[in-house]
Amino acid sequence: MKFYLSSSLRNRAQVRRAANFLKENGWTHTCDWTEFELSSEEGTDGLQRIAEREFEGVKTADIVIVLTPQGRGTHIELGMALALGKKVYLYHEDNSFFQCDDATCAFYWLPQVSRLTGKLEEALTTVLHENQ
Repeated sequence: MKFYLSSSLRNRAQVRRAANFLKENGWTHTCDWTEFELSSEEGTDGLQRIAEREFEGVKTADIVIVLTPQGRGTHIELGMALALGKKVYLYHEDNSFFQCDDATCAFYWLPQVSRLTGKLEEALTTVLHENQ
C-alpha cells in the first residue's frame, strides 16, 4: 500500500514517526517532504519543485493520512486527495477537531474521510487493518 502523510512542517517528528511505523509494516511512502530543504537562492523555482513532488506524492498514494496540527498546505493536499478519490484518514489525538464548532472543517465529515483519535500508533494500526 502506498501512503502520503500531510501535516504541518512543525509536526515533522510525528510525521517521521508515522512514516517509519507504516514502512516497517511494508507500506511505501510516496513523498517524504520532511527531508526537503529550500534555500533562499532557489526562490519560487524551489517552491514549485517541492509542490510538484508533493502533488505527485498525493497522486500516486493509495491513502492520504492527515496528521494534526496541520499546516497551510494540508487542506490543499486534503482537497487534492478527495478530488482524486483517495481514501483519507484524519488523525487528532482527541476528538476536539471532530466537534460541531469552529475547530472543525465540513470536509472532515465526507464519507471518504475516516476520523481517528487516540495514540498515534493505535490509529495507524487501525489504518493498517482496514487496508490489508
